[in-house]
Amino acid sequence: MIQFREVTKIYDNITALRKVSFSIGKGEYVFVTGPSGAGKSTLLKLIYLAEKPDEGSISIAGYSTDTLKER
Repeated sequence: MIQFREVTKIYDNITALRKVSFSIGKGEYVFVTGPSGAGKSTLLKLIYLAEKPDEGSISIAGYSTDTLKER
Protein backbone atom coordinates (compact mmCIF):
# COMPACT_ATOMS: atom_id res chain seq x y z
CA MET A 1 0.00 0.00 0.00
CA ILE A 2 1.09 3.55 -0.73
CA GLN A 3 -0.32 6.22 1.54
CA PHE A 4 0.03 10.00 1.37
CA ARG A 5 -1.12 12.02 4.38
CA GLU A 6 -1.44 15.80 3.95
CA VAL A 7 1.63 15.91 1.67
CA THR A 8 2.87 19.29 0.47
CA LYS A 9 5.84 19.90 -1.84
CA ILE A 10 7.15 23.39 -2.64
CA TYR A 11 9.83 24.36 -5.19
CA ASP A 12 11.22 27.92 -5.09
CA ASN A 13 8.04 29.36 -3.52
CA ILE A 14 5.82 27.45 -6.01
CA THR A 15 3.52 24.88 -4.43
CA ALA A 16 3.57 21.74 -6.60
CA LEU A 17 1.37 19.70 -4.23
CA ARG A 18 -0.77 21.02 -1.39
CA LYS A 19 -2.06 18.76 1.40
CA VAL A 20 -2.52 15.70 -0.85
CA SER A 21 -3.97 12.62 0.86
CA PHE A 22 -4.77 9.24 -0.71
CA SER A 23 -4.03 5.54 -0.41
CA ILE A 24 -3.44 2.89 -3.06
CA GLY A 25 -3.92 -0.70 -1.98
CA LYS A 26 -2.03 -3.76 -3.17
CA GLY A 27 -3.31 -4.81 -6.59
CA GLU A 28 -5.06 -1.51 -7.28
CA TYR A 29 -4.38 0.40 -10.47
CA VAL A 30 -4.24 4.18 -10.58
CA PHE A 31 -4.31 6.53 -13.55
CA VAL A 32 -2.78 9.96 -12.91
CA THR A 33 -3.82 12.71 -15.29
CA GLY A 34 -3.81 16.49 -15.32
CA PRO A 35 -2.53 19.52 -17.17
CA SER A 36 1.10 20.55 -17.31
CA GLY A 37 2.22 21.77 -13.91
CA ALA A 38 -0.47 19.87 -11.98
CA GLY A 39 2.08 17.89 -9.94
CA LYS A 40 2.06 14.50 -11.69
CA SER A 41 5.86 14.23 -11.92
CA THR A 42 6.29 15.55 -8.38
CA LEU A 43 3.91 12.87 -7.12
CA LEU A 44 5.98 10.13 -8.78
CA LYS A 45 9.28 11.60 -7.56
CA LEU A 46 7.95 11.46 -4.01
CA ILE A 47 6.86 7.83 -4.44
CA TYR A 48 10.24 6.66 -5.76
CA LEU A 49 12.09 8.74 -3.13
CA ALA A 50 13.82 11.17 -5.48
CA GLU A 51 12.21 14.00 -3.47
CA LYS A 52 11.07 14.45 0.14
CA PRO A 53 7.84 16.18 1.11
CA ASP A 54 8.03 19.58 2.78
CA GLU A 55 5.02 18.67 4.93
CA GLY A 56 3.00 15.55 5.61
CA SER A 57 3.99 11.91 5.48
CA ILE A 58 4.28 9.10 2.96
CA SER A 59 4.35 5.38 3.69
CA ILE A 60 5.01 2.48 1.36
CA ALA A 61 4.11 -1.07 2.46
CA GLY A 62 3.69 0.27 5.99
CA TYR A 63 7.14 1.88 6.15
CA SER A 64 7.58 5.63 6.42
CA THR A 65 9.61 7.01 3.52
CA ASP A 66 11.67 8.81 6.18
CA THR A 67 13.21 5.41 6.97
CA LEU A 68 13.60 4.19 3.37
CA LYS A 69 16.50 4.92 1.02
CA GLU A 70 16.36 5.86 -2.66
CA ARG A 71 17.24 3.03 -5.04
